[in-house]
Amino acid sequence: MRYRFATGPPATSYYKAGRSIAEIFYKEQGVRLEVLSEFAYLERDTLTLDSMTNCKLLSEGRIEFAIAQNDVSVENSSAAKGELADSGIRSVLPLYSEIFFIIYKDHLQPKSLRDLIVGRKVGMGPKDSGTARLARILFKEFGIEPSEYTPQYGVFEDNKLSDSIDVRCLVTGFNNYRIEELLSNHGKLFNLGDYQLANKGSAVDGFCLKYPLASPYIIPKNTYGNLPQKPILTAAIDAVLLTRKDMKDEVVYNLVKAILENKQLIAVDLDTKLLSQITERFDPLKLRFPLHPGAKQYLERNKPSFLERYSELLGFVFSILIAFLGGVKAFARWNRKRKKNRIDVYYKAMMNIQKQIENYRTKHECKTAIEKLKNLREKAFEELIAEKLSADESFRIFITYMKDTQSEIQNRMDELE
Repeated sequence: MRYRFATGPPATSYYKAGRSIAEIFYKEQGVRLEVLSEFAYLERDTLTLDSMTNCKLLSEGRIEFAIAQNDVSVENSSAAKGELADSGIRSVLPLYSEIFFIIYKDHLQPKSLRDLIVGRKVGMGPKDSGTARLARILFKEFGIEPSEYTPQYGVFEDNKLSDSIDVRCLVTGFNNYRIEELLSNHGKLFNLGDYQLANKGSAVDGFCLKYPLASPYIIPKNTYGNLPQKPILTAAIDAVLLTRKDMKDEVVYNLVKAILENKQLIAVDLDTKLLSQITERFDPLKLRFPLHPGAKQYLERNKPSFLERYSELLGFVFSILIAFLGGVKAFARWNRKRKKNRIDVYYKAMMNIQKQIENYRTKHECKTAIEKLKNLREKAFEELIAEKLSADESFRIFITYMKDTQSEIQNRMDELE
């Protein structure tokens, strides 16, 4: 099995991270990821790979895997007007934080971001790169219009300070060697605010509120030798491993498994310190593209089943149900007994009438007894309709007993005649 894997030029963090992922995937699963640093186009031209290009190639089905900045947006031209567009891209796993670096010549003494950017030529890498896109968005959110500075676009390898470029922007991993080169060449990191206010109301927090795929990031003191001399507050966006919507769940599952279970080997033995940031504890809702089902299956592999999650609640509900059924059964027994006691009253009344039959001396006494039986029967049927008596065997015995008693009274009347 072989899949095409778009990363970035050899000098970029994408390429190094991609090589490490491909190596561990082949070692663990025997699946080859062909790591691309450029892409042949119509057998004539070649495309320099960056976040936007990678996503376009992935959306068009020309590659199977890619690494891209989490805020890249891809249009779907096949979507009907008013229809929710699906680019066909799915997230596999966030890899590491890409930090937004603003590096300027150390002889400058800017009082604010506006003071640093306005009227200057600003190096931003390739025009369609994630760096250029994020820089334009961030500058605008800080009140700097595109007409107030001159963007300088070029290949990633040309990210240097020069006589014509006083400010250079990069979105890359913390250990990119170009950062140290720029800082050693009289470069200085620009601070977007007080690092102590990160996630507490800083200017970067305001930017991230409007641009939620980014997050505040603090570059620690002495990260690059003795630089910076104090913590730097900036923004960061995740670099995300992506695939196509139609990629088999099994392949994505095994890829995530190989990466997460060999994180230490990737980060240390393969000298890709960036990937030490990989974790399976992340919020899928903060991903630009939906999580692939294969990745979701791996991340939820140890998730308790429905019965395990709600066992206590189900046990409580079951106990209540048992108690309820027991109560219903007890009520039914009590109700049957109550109705049985009621029919016994009629039995006793009829027995009293039957005992007096031999003592009747006139036809009038017999007719009075028959009238009592009729009243007794009417009352019994009224209680039967009101569900105070049950139409069971006891009631049928009562009716039969009444008919027999009535016949005995009639026979007594015949004797008296």
